[in-house]
Amino acid sequence: MMLKVEDLCIKIHDKNSTETVVKDVDFTMKRGDILGIVGESGSGKTMSALAIAGLLSRHNMEKSGNIIFEDINLLNCSRKVLRKIQGSEISMIFQEPLNSLNPIKKIGWQVEEGLKIHTTMERLERKERALNALKDVELDNPEAVYNSYPHELSGGMRQRVMIASAMIVSPKLLIADEPTTALDVTIQAQIVELLKKINKERGTAILFISHDLSLVNTLCENVLVMKDGLVVESGKCADIFDNPREAYTKGLIEAIPHNPFYDGKVI
Repeated sequence: MMLKVEDLCIKIHDKNSTETVVKDVDFTMKRGDILGIVGESGSGKTMSALAIAGLLSRHNMEKSGNIIFEDINLLNCSRKVLRKIQGSEISMIFQEPLNSLNPIKKIGWQVEEGLKIHTTMERLERKERALNALKDVELDNPEAVYNSYPHELSGGMRQRVMIASAMIVSPKLLIADEPTTALDVTIQAQIVELLKKINKERGTAILFISHDLSLVNTLCENVLVMKDGLVVESGKCADIFDNPREAYTKGLIEAIPHNPFYDGKVI
């Protein structure tokens, strides 16, 4: 088992109050799995993903349970061990890449960052690897993109850059947190197809976070449905999409707008 999450609870302490935002979440992932976590804003899906990525503050939060990745408990391992895993074994992409990319650094510098941290490659070798990574995410003219600043690229291009940056050191797990929300439906479909390609060709496991059950059904084999920090339903996407047990899941399905690129079917 590559990833095992057991009884994950996350509490946020704010002055004199405490709010439990994730409650007893359990799931597992094998290498090459694509698992979706779906729910409305505030359901706990992103907090769970950030905990796995090791990106939650250790000061105002209380985390309990276990997040076992390749036999290492990410909730209580040392910062040194966690930093070694972040970016090399587990990578993450976010909803709005413009907020994640450094506006004053060229794309090439940013795509190469993981290689600078986790390898001993020389500059020319890093550039070659970065150009290949940009090509792998189907960006036209990788050399021009390499020498561009983030604001010079479209939203879809920036998201492809983030995927290239996340994948450049070949992580075992890619966490994608609402990676298509800021994009139009045509570009959404292209990004979903790109994630499928990465999974198929590299065997990278993908944890896909979304509020859109139709997108999750298009990409993922299995899904967790979260509400108020709890997993209210889980199983095969096809089973849950066709026969939801919980009223909350039925509501999510009924709220799906007509989308000619998905309509609950694999592209």
